[in-house]
Amino acid sequence: MVGVLVLIGVVIWVLLNLLGTRPEAAVTTPSATATPGPLPRDANSKDFQVGDCFADFDPNASEARAVACDTEHSAQLIGVHVYPGEDSFPGTNALRDKGREVCKASVAKLNDAAGNYVLLQQNVYPSTTSWDRGDRRVDCFIVVDSGNTIKEDLLQK
Repeated sequence: MVGVLVLIGVVIWVLLNLLGTRPEAAVTTPSATATPGPLPRDANSKDFQVGDCFADFDPNASEARAVACDTEHSAQLIGVHVYPGEDSFPGTNALRDKGREVCKASVAKLNDAAGNYVLLQQNVYPSTTSWDRGDRRVDCFIVVDSGNTIKEDLLQK
């Protein structure tokens, strides 16, 4: 059953992936020393960390409402790849492929509770403009399109 849901999610993710990219906002690479504040909190996309959960998630926004994963939410960040700062823009297709690779590796880290939801994969990657401003993140999220219906952490501990 989980395999079927993942397959459905991958198909929908591919379709969604063709429609969206990271917003044009100025973004820098994530800080390894970022100290998140208490939850819930508004978080900038450059500060998202693997395992973070988000209410009312919009992949095109440069900020999201981070919440405790045991409260209602619509997305969880499950994987991140950061390109080196000196790399030149690899192109949209390469970023899309990297997003697929990150999501494929990250789906294996989901726990059994993930089978309780119809999950979609959504990756977010830099545009040429945000790349020029220092954005090097490719993020993989699992999301639901039915509102804030996830009520637990979906990553293995």
